[in-house]
Amino acid sequence: MKPELPGYIELHQALRDVGAAVGAAEAQGMLCGMLSSTAETTPAGWIAQVLDGTEPKGEPARRCLELLALTFQVTQAGLDDSNLDFRLMLPPDDAELPELAEALGAWAGGYLYGLGSVRPGADADLPPDVREALASLAEIARVDDEAAAEADREAFEEVVEFLRVAVLLVREQLRPSKRREPVDVKQPHAKGRTLH
Repeated sequence: MKPELPGYIELHQALRDVGAAVGAAEAQGMLCGMLSSTAETTPAGWIAQVLDGTEPKGEPARRCLELLALTFQVTQAGLDDSNLDFRLMLPPDDAELPELAEALGAWAGGYLYGLGSVRPGADADLPPDVREALASLAEIARVDDEAAAEADREAFEEVVEFLRVAVLLVREQLRPSKRREPVDVKQPHAKGRTLH
């Protein structure tokens, strides 16, 4: 049986319990950004970034490290999956829209931070599709409470799917996978509904 991504609430609480400055969404976003670069990303390297400034001890530390290790394993497998079986770690569907939008913004911000932390060089060196996708992620990262309050669930779901496809596109461009069959990831396009 294939391992599953830990629950958002479970990981979010575990990170709080050890005093981490980032939440579950931002942590997975950072991981995806790091895994999209050509640099080698290890579980230890990512976990050190997520837990920077903390000194976790005892049972909370053990639980948090277990969940982070599982998140790394499942997220990396999802990004490498030929069926594009990659999921964003976000609050459950029944969460309030402002909470969902805030987590989505944190995810996008974490992604940009993670990618920037391991990929030196100017944006001008990137393919145009990648620059466009990263600009869209930057807009999502800046979502504000007012825009989130005015959004609806359909708009939110469209932005989540847009973000998922954008991440796969960036990764495929910067770090082509050695899959048995190449995956054609189309340039993502928003359908006119945004959270910003």
